[in-house]
Amino acid sequence: MNNKILTGAVSAAVLSVSGMVYADTTEDLVNALVTKGVLTEEEGALLSKGHDKKKANTPVVTNKGGKFSIQSADGKNEIALTGRMHFDYRNSDLDDSDFGNSDADDYDIDTKSVSASEFEMRRARIGIKGKLDGMWKYDVVLNANGKSGKNLDTASLTWAAMKPFQIQFGRFKQAFNLEGLTSSNDIDFVERSFMNQISPHKKLGVAFKGEPTKGMTYALTKYQEGYSNDTLENENNYSGRLTYNWAEANKIKDSIFHVGISGFTEDYSARPKTSSNGSSADIENNDFGATTHSTLFKFKSAGRGYSPLAMINVQGEDLRNGGASQKGKTANHHENRFAALEGIFAKGPFKIQAEYGQGKFEGENEVSNTGAEADVKIGYISANYILTGEHYSKSYKGGKMKGIKVKNPFDFEKGTGTGAWEIGARYEYLGVDDIEMTQASSLGSETRMRGAFDCGGAVADTYKGTGAGCDLDVHQYSIGVKWIANPNVLAKASLTYSDYGQDVMPPDIAGSDTFDSETLLQTRIQWMF
Repeated sequence: MNNKILTGAVSAAVLSVSGMVYADTTEDLVNALVTKGVLTEEEGALLSKGHDKKKANTPVVTNKGGKFSIQSADGKNEIALTGRMHFDYRNSDLDDSDFGNSDADDYDIDTKSVSASEFEMRRARIGIKGKLDGMWKYDVVLNANGKSGKNLDTASLTWAAMKPFQIQFGRFKQAFNLEGLTSSNDIDFVERSFMNQISPHKKLGVAFKGEPTKGMTYALTKYQEGYSNDTLENENNYSGRLTYNWAEANKIKDSIFHVGISGFTEDYSARPKTSSNGSSADIENNDFGATTHSTLFKFKSAGRGYSPLAMINVQGEDLRNGGASQKGKTANHHENRFAALEGIFAKGPFKIQAEYGQGKFEGENEVSNTGAEADVKIGYISANYILTGEHYSKSYKGGKMKGIKVKNPFDFEKGTGTGAWEIGARYEYLGVDDIEMTQASSLGSETRMRGAFDCGGAVADTYKGTGAGCDLDVHQYSIGVKWIANPNVLAKASLTYSDYGQDVMPPDIAGSDTFDSETLLQTRIQWMF
């Protein structure tokens, strides 16, 4: 009997020695040996028992859509690699050398006042994600080209034992707006709209979320404003989002009828940061007008080019007039409120997506009562069509849009397949009005507005005073094309025309030339897994 078992074991081992054969190879061989009479049923059962025990403890390596992971045999534990690389090129009809005199570039202190034509490594991230004990999900993602000391992109742990109620801890995207919650790998155009620039983004906090019924999602979060634990007082920052997909709830195939509402409320103190690019600078006499400001809000044009397109700074201490000893001892208090509506209508390969929101932003220097406030309105509507016929409904999950599921991936080695082709157009709006600013002469009257504001007078790069009568209206129009070669490689291009509605002057440029619009071509090669 022992010899026959040994013969069967050796035969099974020969076929499964690599460990990469089909999972049931050994079982099939044992059954065949029993059928041919080489082994008795008892001997076959003894061999199969040993194989089943080994199989129950052997990790499983999977490769799904180019995404590699290792799972425990019972499927309760998993670790997977994740990463992305976005390499961009932008070409703008604006350039720093077109403004001012020959020394203009030397005086462009923040280097991003006007959108230059350039290459950029927009994103480079690597990390791990997975699940633990069948009830926890986790992720840790590092940003390879992040700012010094701020290389952590996300890191969170989620108790996900129940679909209707989950708890998430760590650094993650807050519960606000459809476009912001869509991965940068899967957005429709090269860059997101203005709505994303007002989003709380990735913050340290805790979230309560879930899908209580088919087609409905909710999320409530409490978060910290700073990147790390550098707050000056207890913060009260919250965000929330509620969505409903009527098509999913009613099992309507190939369709999305999604509506949602989201918002955030923030109450925190900000340490003013030192700034030496204020309009009070007298560079010729080596007086750079160093002051401190906290930022009420800041917007950039398409492709993060013309900057600041709209920004309001609240004055902190005045470092020019003996205030250096006060650095870090005063704080600007901020209170922000913003609410937004969102919607998606999709049928087959056609999709319309829109969001609109408005809110009030307020900031005050708590020592001098210097401050500012303004109302902000943002909206966009986009239409997209997949030329190769994939359906958007297959890319919708959990109240968010995911990547398009390519029906016929392109094989770079064989040159076969078409990939997925998508075209789109988008209109977006940014408006700022009801602006009020209060100044304190002891602080040099440095609370200011910068960007494409219309104050009914001469064009300037910086506006001070009361803010009364000033506003801003920006309209942007984009068209785009995207080729998703396969789940790992994507290429896209967007052409955007930004209409500022009036002549504007780039901040921090020594000349006086102005412009009233910008045309920007953006391209991206994207690798992801």
